[in-house]
Order: sequence, then C-alpha cells, then structure tokens
Amino acid sequence: MKIVSIAGLCIIAAILCKLFSNEGKEYALYIKIAAAASVMSAVMIYISPIAETVREIYERAGADKEYLTILFKALGICYITQFACDICKDSGENALATHAELAGKVSLMMIALPLFKSLADVIDGFM
Repeated sequence: MKIVSIAGLCIIAAILCKLFSNEGKEYALYIKIAAAASVMSAVMIYISPIAETVREIYERAGADKEYLTILFKALGICYITQFACDICKDSGENALATHAELAGKVSLMMIALPLFKSLADVIDGFM
C-alpha cells in the first residue's frame, strides 16, 4: 500500500502549494521540490526488483549486456529529464524546461550511438 502513502503525500503537497501560491510562492516551490524528491526516493525502492527481472530476461534471451546497460541509462535520463522539466515548469521557467528537455534528448542520442552502429553493421552484413 505504498502508493496510498505516495498519493497522500502528493495531495497534501498540492494543498500546501495552493495555500502558499499567493503570498509565499518560493515556499510553494520548496514544497513541490521536497514532495517530488520524496516520491522519487520512494519509487527507487521498486526499481531494484524491476531491474533484476529485466536482467534475468536478458540473460535467458542471450542478449548482449551492453544493450541492457543502454536501456537502463536511457530510462534514467528520461526520468531525470522529466523531473527537471517539471520543476522548471512549476517555477515558471518554461525556457529552462525546454533546454533541459533538449539536453535529455541529446543525451539519449549519445548513449544510443552504439545501437545505431550495431544496426548499421547488421544491415551491412545483409548486403
């Protein structure tokens, strides 16, 4: 029932943010950041079993472990980028959110380069 606690935390944080939205906007932002960090910490507990299950599936399939590493890095980049974008948007900094999103996309392309190389090698092998 961890989700009930997380949902309750989010609801309480949203109510507090509304209370502080007129006079103490900086406090509302701090509350949002603290709530988001708390939720992310709670979610991290569930990441380990999921990662282990995915690792077992990859081992059974005989897939290259490099692909699994790229998958986990890509997921991490996506989550971190989304977190940063949401915080920037909540604080009214849409331009910063857009730049964070761009940086996340470029980072994904960088870690995916080995996959593109492997794909090019496979295509070259067929020709």
